Amino acid sequence: MALTKRRISKLIELGDLLCASFNLEEAYRMISLEMPQLFPAGACYRFDAAGNLLEAAASWGEAPGKTLFSAEDCYAVRRNRPHLVAGSGKGIPCPHAQGEKGSGASICVPMNVYGERLGLIHVQFPRPAGKKVSVSARELGANEQLAILASRQISISLRNLQFREQLSSQSMTDPLTGLINRRYLEEVLSRELKQAQREGGPVGVVFMDIDRLGQINQTYGIEAGEGIIKDLGRFLGENIGGKELACRWGADEFVLILPGASLTSARRRAENIREILKDHAGRDDHRQMRRVTLSIGVAAMPEHGETAGDLLQSAKAAVKEAKKEGRDRVRIAD
Repeated sequence: MALTKRRISKLIELGDLLCASFNLEEAYRMISLEMPQLFPAGACYRFDAAGNLLEAAASWGEAPGKTLFSAEDCYAVRRNRPHLVAGSGKGIPCPHAQGEKGSGASICVPMNVYGERLGLIHVQFPRPAGKKVSVSARELGANEQLAILASRQISISLRNLQFREQLSSQSMTDPLTGLINRRYLEEVLSRELKQAQREGGPVGVVFMDIDRLGQINQTYGIEAGEGIIKDLGRFLGENIGGKELACRWGADEFVLILPGASLTSARRRAENIREILKDHAGRDDHRQMRRVTLSIGVAAMPEHGETAGDLLQSAKAAVKEAKKEGRDRVRIAD
């Protein structure tokens, strides 16, 4: 009874640690560290719906029989219920567990939340001291219930973390382009400026506006305009590197943050973006981009201020000057 109480206490502790995890990666690490307090060996598998595969995201004790296998190789997943194996007298080992070290009892428990398959918990039960001592039906039942409780605890915690990450992503990104949104850019830019001030380094800002997007919408339809915005967003996302960040600022406006870039470097980067975009538009699968040009304004700290508002306002003013001068050009802020 004392052992059971201790293991229940460890299960509660695991639940607390999972609730305190910041992301799924940390949660899986907690599972690897804490589950040995409950079961000597096992693995937590993550379900990949695209390939109908189960992949070990956390493991402990003896390595699992397979770290990646088809969902069809687990009887618990096939039948959507726990599958217990206790020697030759109870249960048939799943194909994925064949070849595992140890001949003790084990169980596979599907992890499902709200009808959605998340993965699988597979654990080996503790073996009694002494080779000739068999596991009693009571101990077997207690281990089975503990494994099911652990699976439920882990399933709910992982799903909550998935929800949290999805909500966080939605609050930070623009749904059309997948780039970070204006609100998050202002937060990141302020943070980068403070760090640059401490280190005495520069930060460049490039503000881009799609020329004549309104005319394109009127001539070719709003869907054509949205296609251009989406394509440009993908292009920027694929052509930024290092610490650079790309943001969709407004309907036809985009911003690049260039940590460590001087005003000269930011100007050079802006010109580089214009040239690469022309090559991008020349490909057959991006024909809609051939009618796209950009008016670009460039600003930097310390030349144009030390706050996000100062730099963005200066760069945006430079965009207006670029448009007055004929569009399709880069202009440094005054």
